[in-house]
Amino acid sequence: MNKKTLTAIAIILGLLFLGSLFWGISRNNAAGELQVENETISAEATQLALLRDKLQMEVDSIGVAFETAAADNEELRGQLTEAQEQAKRALYSMRQAQKSRKNDNDVAYQMRLQIEDLINTRATLERNLAELETENAELRKTNVVLRQDLSTAKSAAYEMEKKATNLETMTKSMEAEIEKMTLGAFKASAFQVDLFRGNKGTKLTSNASRVKRINVSFDLTNVPDEYLGVRPIYFVLTDQSGTPVTSENPVMAKAIVNGAPMNLIALEGRDVNVEKNQRLSFTHELDVKLDAGFYRAQIFTDLGLLGAANVQLR
Repeated sequence: MNKKTLTAIAIILGLLFLGSLFWGISRNNAAGELQVENETISAEATQLALLRDKLQMEVDSIGVAFETAAADNEELRGQLTEAQEQAKRALYSMRQAQKSRKNDNDVAYQMRLQIEDLINTRATLERNLAELETENAELRKTNVVLRQDLSTAKSAAYEMEKKATNLETMTKSMEAEIEKMTLGAFKASAFQVDLFRGNKGTKLTSNASRVKRINVSFDLTNVPDEYLGVRPIYFVLTDQSGTPVTSENPVMAKAIVNGAPMNLIALEGRDVNVEKNQRLSFTHELDVKLDAGFYRAQIFTDLGLLGAANVQLR
């Protein structure tokens, strides 16, 4: 080759070297930008691959010509090799950036899944907490009601116990009184006192305001012979203070109690043929409204008190 040809080749190779160097530098910059511009990197990678193939073909073509002049110019060969290495490094950096982006996308996807799970878990916990708070409020309200009911029940139990004590005291007092007033073996037993709602109804009640009729029945057993025969029997009803319950047509009578005469205001009275053993009963339609409290149904004869039974109205 002549000097002019070598000079032309050298100039061409220099221009190619500068172009390769510029291309390599631009690719390094592009690789750095790939990490920031996530939306366009795939398109740029495709374009770079095409450009790389084209340049590779041009480099190969130039390489053939360069090899011819290599013996005369070793420095140009080294510059070309360096330009090729820079181009390879730029492509390697580009591929690494692509892989890094893919890995970052996978990590971000997994993190989004974890965040969604945490959000769902938090929502579930908040919902359960709200349900527990509502349930606790209901339990506290129920607890207050139960405490009030318990207090009411205790008060009612105390009142019932008090009434039971009063009734027991009254019963014992009445039994002692009956024992003194009765005629020994001639006495009434097995009392049953029934209170009815209507004048002709059969429904029992303990409500004082609804009582319209009262029935008292009892037994006379093993009556001594001296008391057999026709005798007057009286039904007297008194309240807890001992005041007789009266009617529009009360039965006025007298009885001997503890050897002394006693005036009776009876609801019912009639002559009965007293037998050795028999069961008797009296029924009275009430003319007055009874009040709540304790009442005593008493059975008298002209000789004294035969027996009595207590009843409570509410």
